Parts: sequence; C-alpha cells; structure tokens
Amino acid sequence: MATDFRRGAVRLAWIIVTVLAIYIPLRFFLIDYGPLAFTPVHLGRVASLAFRFGTDILVVVLVACLWAAKGIKGFRFQWIDYTVLLFVLVSFLSMVVNHTSFLRFGATMRGLFVVYVVGFVMARLPVDAVWLRRAMWASGVTLGLILFVGFLQALGWPEPKAWIEALTGINAGRIMSLLENPNTLASYLVIMFFLGILVLPEKHRPWMAAILPVLYYTFSRSGWLGFVVGLIAAWRLLPWRQWAKILGIGAIITALIVVVNLTFGPPLAHLGFGEHLGANPFNRVTKTLSQREIGNSMFNGRLFILKIALNTVKERPLLGYGSGTFGGGGTVVKDLAKRYHMPTDMYSDSQYNRIIIETGLLGFLSFGLIHLVLLWKSWKAGGKIRYAGLALILAIVVMDAFNNLWELQQVMFPFWMLAALSYLRRDGWSLGERSESSKPGIG
Repeated sequence: MATDFRRGAVRLAWIIVTVLAIYIPLRFFLIDYGPLAFTPVHLGRVASLAFRFGTDILVVVLVACLWAAKGIKGFRFQWIDYTVLLFVLVSFLSMVVNHTSFLRFGATMRGLFVVYVVGFVMARLPVDAVWLRRAMWASGVTLGLILFVGFLQALGWPEPKAWIEALTGINAGRIMSLLENPNTLASYLVIMFFLGILVLPEKHRPWMAAILPVLYYTFSRSGWLGFVVGLIAAWRLLPWRQWAKILGIGAIITALIVVVNLTFGPPLAHLGFGEHLGANPFNRVTKTLSQREIGNSMFNGRLFILKIALNTVKERPLLGYGSGTFGGGGTVVKDLAKRYHMPTDMYSDSQYNRIIIETGLLGFLSFGLIHLVLLWKSWKAGGKIRYAGLALILAIVVMDAFNNLWELQQVMFPFWMLAALSYLRRDGWSLGERSESSKPGIG
C-alpha cells in the first residue's frame, strides 16, 4: 500500500511538471488576452485568482508529492541549493537592516525562485524517460503554438485590438506572439532553441530553425546578442554540418518572409512602416549607439538605472536599499523615487541593476555564485549537457543585463529543467534511458 502511494505521488508530480510546461508559457496570454480577461468579475474572481497563482498552487502540490514519495530524505540540499539559500538570506538581511516590507521581500523571492522549486523537485524524483519525454513534448507543442502565432504576426495577419495597442510606441513593428512583450518572447525562444538542440534527435533538430525568423522579428537586441553568445558557447554541441543545416534553413525562412512582406504586402503595421506608428523597428538596431539613444537612456533608461546602481554601491555598498524596493515584483519605494527624481512605477530593466540596488554587493556576489555553480554543474555533467548548459547560462547572463529574466517564469522554467537534467546526467541517466533510482538534488 505504501509503495503504491509513493508511486502515485511520483506519477502526479510528473503530471504536474507536464501541465506546467504548457501553462507557464501561455499564462500571461490566457489571463490578459484570453477568455479569462472577458470573464465577468462576479463570476470569475475565484477562477482569476486561481489562474494568476496557478504556478504557485501547482508548485506547492509538487513539493507535497516529493514529501509523499521521499519524505525528509527528498529535501537534502546540494551546492546549487545552498547558493540559492545564501542569496535568500542576504536578501532577508537587507530587508531587516533597511526596515522594508516583508511582503515585498516575499514577492521578490517568489518571483525569482518559484520555478527553481520545480527543478529542485525534478532532480529528486524517481525519473523514467517516458514521463520526461511527455514533459518535453508538452514544451515542444507549446513552443510550436507560440511560433505559429509569431509567424502570423510576422506576415501581418490581422491582430486583436489589445495586441496592437500593446505593440505601439517603442514596441511598434515588433512581435510578441502569446507572451507579454517582444523581449520576453526573444529570451524564451533563445532558451528553447538550445534546449531543443539538446533533447531532440538529429533528424528532428532542423525543426528548431523555425525559431530563427520569429526571433528576428522580435527586434530584440538583447535576445539577438544572447543567441549569438549562446551559439558560440554551444558550437561543439553539434557537428558543424548540423549547425550549418539548422542556421541555413532558418536564414532562408527569414529571408522568404521578408521578401513576401516587401513584395506583396501593404505598409504593414508589424514592420513599423505605417506613418501612424512612428519609429521603424530597424532603427532599434541601426541607431542603438546613436547620441540620441544614449542620451535618452541616460535620462530615463537603462543607463540612468545603472547610474543609480553605482550610486548605491557608494551609499549602501553591502546590502543596498532592501529587497523588493526597485522595479520587478514591486514598485520603487518613495524615498528612492524622491532621491533620484523618478516615477514610483519605474521598472529596473536589468536583473543586475535591481539586485545591486536592493541587496548591494553581497547580494550581487551571492547571485553571481548561483551562476558559477550552475556552470560548474553543467561542465561536470559532461556530454552534450556540458555545452548546452554553457550556452544557456551564458545567454542568460548576457540577456539579464537588459531584462529581469529571473522573474520571467516562461524563461526560467526550461532553464531549471535543464539544471535538473544536468544532475540526472551526472548520475548516469540520459535521454533514452530509464531509471527508477532516486536523485538527491540539482547541484
């Protein structure tokens, strides 16, 4: 009876992982643009709350499944877990020293690490290839749906009014598919590209070329840069002929879409050529280092926030201003807004800037230690995971300079799945093999 109960808990846990692989990437769309957005308040309040916190609810059940399957032995910490705990403790100390809200601290930690818990559980559960493949296929089908909508947007397919309004101003002419903005879409595609290259067999890898044209039409400079850095790091993951095939197919598809748009289409909104949309999205790339762009960035953009981060190092070097006080999961606290003459809803737009401002150099160093341990784990895993992990971690390190990726569940969920895979690989398990042995941790 007890054995059947444990097996049932393990089975339920892997069902939850599979559900999360579908739910997390589509969560924002379903809440803000899907049926839930049009549900009457008096009928949909409970459903709305459940959907908005669906990840949290499922993660709690996932942890309960691990407890049912392994008991206290399932919660032994490894190196990566200790580095995460160290960062949480530094953030908590910053909250105490600065007398900031515990709710802000909790919201920030939840935003950073809720999907880390999924990887934590995955690496400790008894695993077989059948259930892991189901989770991977769920991720692949969801990616296919996101790419399909991205292709429609790239070809100028008529879009709902809410989408058009979301892609005005600085986002005019870009695509976001079913995610919350073009940069999030680009980061998600970069992570899924390298994860797909890792887990797919050789005959199916060319399908990953479909990511490239959609990535191109996001006009995300951080996404493009992260992809290039990841590609350099992952170059030894495949023979050069396979890379040439994948990248060549992607380049051809991208060129065909561009030719179709320029030849047969009217001044399409998604290209930013309509007079009512303002700037052409190509200017995001060609004028990145122009004097005007740099001036705007220093006035109210990333360079302005970087200046605040550097001032924080001078004024409060060790622990910053307190967890949850600058952008991301919370808003800017009033004293910071007054000190630096900025709005209270200003977004940090860089994971590093936010961490330095909120938790100082101690927080920044402990956060960096997480990345170093992940790099070490991926390298120690060997095989293809060595280079896939290197590509993903370096891509995230680069893209985090321009985004708050650790707070984006869509991006970090596949990332922590790979972290779990790296641990399983160390124990001799690999895709295509079956193992019922228990795994003590990610790191």
